Amino acid sequence: MKKIVRQQNYLKELIETQGNRFLTRQALKCLVRSALEPLLDNPEDGIVLYRIENNDGLQGLLKRLEFSEIKSVNYNDNSKNLLEKVWANTEFICVMTHRFVSIIIWDNNTGDKNTVRYYSLYNSKLQNEPLDIIKRNSKVDISVYQEKFTPDRRDNALLNSSIRRLLDNMDEATSDAVLGYAEKSAETLTDSDYAQKKSRVIAHEVRNQLSICDLYTEIIRKHAENKNTEGIQNAVRAINKALKMAGNALISLKSKETSELKPINLKELVESAVDLSRVYLEGKNIEFQVENAEEITVLADYDKLAAIIINLVKNASEAFPAEEIDDKPLNGKYIKIKTEKNDDFALIMVSNNAAGIENPDKIFDEGYTTKASGSGLGLWICRKTTEEMLGQIELSRSSEDYTEFTIKLGTV
Repeated sequence: MKKIVRQQNYLKELIETQGNRFLTRQALKCLVRSALEPLLDNPEDGIVLYRIENNDGLQGLLKRLEFSEIKSVNYNDNSKNLLEKVWANTEFICVMTHRFVSIIIWDNNTGDKNTVRYYSLYNSKLQNEPLDIIKRNSKVDISVYQEKFTPDRRDNALLNSSIRRLLDNMDEATSDAVLGYAEKSAETLTDSDYAQKKSRVIAHEVRNQLSICDLYTEIIRKHAENKNTEGIQNAVRAINKALKMAGNALISLKSKETSELKPINLKELVESAVDLSRVYLEGKNIEFQVENAEEITVLADYDKLAAIIINLVKNASEAFPAEEIDDKPLNGKYIKIKTEKNDDFALIMVSNNAAGIENPDKIFDEGYTTKASGSGLGLWICRKTTEEMLGQIELSRSSEDYTEFTIKLGTV
C-alpha cells in the first residue's frame, strides 16, 4: 500500500523568516491593491497567482482581475488548482511581469481578527523561494512563468525598504491613533457629532497624504528602471514627509485640541509643500511656478498649513482637462504659489490658468463638490483649518482662464 506523505504549510513558515511582521487588515488591503491595481490599470504581459479566501473589501478588485485579459491562477480551496488543501489560513498574491514581481504572503491566524502576519518581496532574487513552494502544491505548471518573468533590476534594496517603511509607518500610526482615540472616547470625548466630524476631516487628510505616497511609489518604480538613485532618494524623502503628516493627523484623534500654533518659517514650509504636491503634476506638462523668496515667520500649525497648500495645488492640477495637458510639452498651463508680506500679515496665493470655478459662492460649503468622486470636504477643511489658525482663506479671483486662492495669516 502506497504511503501518502502530506505536504506542510511552508508558506506559513516562510512568514517566520521575515520576523513575523504584523499588519492590520486595512493596511493589508492597501498593500494588495498597490500590487495589483497598476497592472489592472495598464495591462501588459504577466500573470497573477493568488489565494484570497477572506476577500472583504477586495471583491471589486478580484472581479476586475477575473474579467480582465490578464492571466491568473486562483488557489482558493474550491478552485481545483491545489494538489492538497494544506495552506489553511495562509493566503497570498503574486504579481509577475517582465518589469516587476511583487509577492505578498500573509497568515490570518494571529488570535486577533484585525491583524495578519505577513511576508513580502519586490523584484528580489529570492522570488523563487515562495514560488517554488506554490509550484509544489499546484496542479498548474508555473515554472514557465518563473523563467519568463525575471526583471533585470533585481533585489532593489532601496525600493524594498521604501515600500516596507511605507507600510510599517502607516500601520504603526493607524494602530496608535485608533488606540488613542478609543481611550479618549472612553474618557472625555462624549460629543458624537464632534467625534464623527473630526474623524471625517482626518480621514480626508490621511487619504490625501497616502495618495501622495501611492503616486511617489510609481515614480520610484520608474526611477528604478532607469537606475536613477537620486530620483529614488528624493521620492523616498517625500514619502517619509507625507507619512509623518498622515501619522500626526491620525495621532491628533487622541486630543480635543484643534491646531497647535507655533512660529513657522513660511519659506521652508512652502518648499516642503511644493515637494509633496509636485507629484500631482507628474506627467501632466503643467509648469509649477514658485515665488517664495522673502523670509516670513507666521503663527500656524505646520502640518495643517502645508496640507492646505497641497490641497489647493491638487485641486488646481485636476482643473485642467486631460486633453489639454497630456503629451503637450510647454503648453502654457501653470500652477503658481506666491508668498508676500502685507503689513502684519502674510499672504499665500495659489493660482492657475485653468477654467474658472463654477458656483464660486458654494465652494467652501461642506459637502459641495463638482467632482464625480469628490467628498466635498477639501475646501471646507481648508477654510475651517485656516480659521483655527486665526487666518482667512478666500477665492480672490476667478475668471474664464484664471483662478486664485489667497490665504492670510498673522506674522510674528
